[in-house]
Amino acid sequence: MQVSLETTGNLERKITVEVPGEKIHTAVEKKLQDMTRSVKLPGFRLGKVPLGVVRQRFGKQVHQEVLADTMQSSYREAIHQEKLRPVGTPRIERLDPESGQDLKYAATFEVYPEIELADVAGFEIETAQAEVTDEDVEDMLEKLRRQKMHWRAVDRVAEKDDRVNIDFKGMLDGETFPGGSQDDFAVVLGSNTLLPEFEQQLEGIKKGDAKPIEVRFPEDYRQPELAGKQVVFDVQVKKVEAGSLPELDEHFVRELGIEDGKIETLHAELRRNLETELEQSKQSFDKNQVMQKLFESNQFELPAGLLEQEVRSVFEQAKRNLNLEDESKLPKAQLEEQARRRLSLGLIIGEIVRQNEIQLDAGRVRQHIQAIASGYDQPEDVVQYYTNSVEARAAIELQVMEEQVVDWVLEQARQTTRSFTFDEMVNNRF
Repeated sequence: MQVSLETTGNLERKITVEVPGEKIHTAVEKKLQDMTRSVKLPGFRLGKVPLGVVRQRFGKQVHQEVLADTMQSSYREAIHQEKLRPVGTPRIERLDPESGQDLKYAATFEVYPEIELADVAGFEIETAQAEVTDEDVEDMLEKLRRQKMHWRAVDRVAEKDDRVNIDFKGMLDGETFPGGSQDDFAVVLGSNTLLPEFEQQLEGIKKGDAKPIEVRFPEDYRQPELAGKQVVFDVQVKKVEAGSLPELDEHFVRELGIEDGKIETLHAELRRNLETELEQSKQSFDKNQVMQKLFESNQFELPAGLLEQEVRSVFEQAKRNLNLEDESKLPKAQLEEQARRRLSLGLIIGEIVRQNEIQLDAGRVRQHIQAIASGYDQPEDVVQYYTNSVEARAAIELQVMEEQVVDWVLEQARQTTRSFTFDEMVNNRF
């Protein structure tokens, strides 16, 4: 077999492969000979069909099968010989006449970039430092009380912290828009459930009022078709309610699932939950810092085919998240940059794993699966799902491998710490 390699672009390669006709002929004859022992034809006993009859009946079909098999095997052998790492499926072009004796073809494909990883020992990574305070526990307890607020209708104008029940219909350029209308919508004024500008204009209204409310959506609003737009809402007020907090007593504590009804037990449980949430937020912050440093420090050309696939994946995900069908309403430049970053980091992580021979920690994979399963009524069913689903387990394994790479980078790099409050950390107020 003869192989020639040509560089046709920064990441594009073209190999030309020529397989002697004698090898093709030998493979065809062997396959036909094997068929004489297994083929069934009318008028012949099993295993007694003459080779000439088999060749006449199946010769063309077998020749095409051998050619296809030979192209696949010779392609794999050629890229191994040339030490290439192809991306995706190659474009194949036959260079010999169909009736020719030799098999000659050209395969064009992209290869993975050669990534010269930056020395992570020179990195300076900022990691998060935060702790749960008594005040944080009390704040959470206050939120829980507010969630169980007792409401009663009042015959007065609405004030901050009141709950207002409204019907509203939004008009953009004189027309209604998806998601802009709703009946019997309850909002606590000051909760920022709706746009702050909207909630502020609800203060001072009372039951039976009808009022137009004009707001401008933020430029970075999650629905691109509304971002930066001026919208008028026709609002009908159906009810105004004042709230009172429940007593912090044994009944309230038991309602929150604390069997002994003791406030001390509730405090301890809240602290544990907040510390778990805080640790997850800190890990997320540290991971983002590491990933940003890896991305900034390792710039290289991306395979066009892979980038196109990643862009398409990001666009489809954005359309699902925003419940959009019209792709033109998506922030194209922002999503393309997101795809570029995601693909780059995937290749960088893969290269770190390959060069440093980082092995997947099966124990961490089990811990992740068990942590997920613990939130369900039948945890054993969830564990079984991840055991049986290759795709679901692969997603967990990818997450764990990313965490292992983050740990590896942090071990090598110089770390500095930045202090945050609990609120700043869990609400991404960096």
